[in-house]
Amino acid sequence: MQPRVVIVTGASTGIGAATAELFGRKGWAVVLAARSQDKLQKLAADMTAAGSKALAVPTDVTVKSDIEALVQKTLAEFGRIDVLINNAGVGISGTLETVDLEKLEYVFALNVFAPLALLQAVAPTMKAQHDGVIVNVSSIVESTPIIYTAGYGASKAALSYLSQSAAIELAAYGIDVIKVVPGNTESDFESNKLAAGQFVSKDALLAKTGAFKPVKAEVAAQSIWDAVMKRRLVTYVTAQDRFLCMAAHLSPVISVNLSKLAIRRYVPLEGAPAQATIGQDLAKFGALLAGLGALLSVGLGWLITRRRGNQNRRGQ
Repeated sequence: MQPRVVIVTGASTGIGAATAELFGRKGWAVVLAARSQDKLQKLAADMTAAGSKALAVPTDVTVKSDIEALVQKTLAEFGRIDVLINNAGVGISGTLETVDLEKLEYVFALNVFAPLALLQAVAPTMKAQHDGVIVNVSSIVESTPIIYTAGYGASKAALSYLSQSAAIELAAYGIDVIKVVPGNTESDFESNKLAAGQFVSKDALLAKTGAFKPVKAEVAAQSIWDAVMKRRLVTYVTAQDRFLCMAAHLSPVISVNLSKLAIRRYVPLEGAPAQATIGQDLAKFGALLAGLGALLSVGLGWLITRRRGNQNRRGQ
């Protein structure tokens, strides 16, 4: 029986590599696409040794001829394309006041136009099959402005809009376009981020806040697998990711105002001291709740005791 075929971009590391390995273990033929030929070849060799079918195709997804070659080699090797996973992407750090516009253009080329070009490249094959799934890997930053990384968030917001529009346009052809929304994930993403202006790195930001510990890439890969199997329009990797995005959508004004307060308190620009960390404030909040709980317990105990005493006196 011919295996189903998936193309994974950004497959050399992180979420992409974990996703490729997972699909391979599930019996799929996996086409690995990324710029790093050495990493791709090693991953393909490792997957083949483990019994998976893997084809490494070094690809720069911002180059049209590379995309065309990727699709042609996939069809020549396997004859079909069942799933495309648009995972390749890059971050950028810089305030909007100082961000390098040429670098920001590259971020949009990789995060927005490349997934769209790949969609256009695989759509004819999927239409002929009258079946297919296109997965766009987004980020929770699509939902709300995040300090020092607005350029990246804007690119993911654009990808989200295009993804949902394509889901409507291609549904009649049996093609589902879905998105997976990870939050903070263990990967090379931070080290590959473009520094393009005044910024605070994600690692520094998280160290200051003491929040949002990263999940393993394998967790995100499992979410991608589940999303493909269920053809679910939107999949969040964790409950926390879902909550943050839903809260931002429900009340953008409250979300932005809370972010303003949080930035002033926890993550000011370099050189300005933070007033506290989220961990410290959560500890204080927890102590307050514990105190209130103790007072409530004492109060309820007193009321119950008094009520029983009154009932006993009436019974006499």
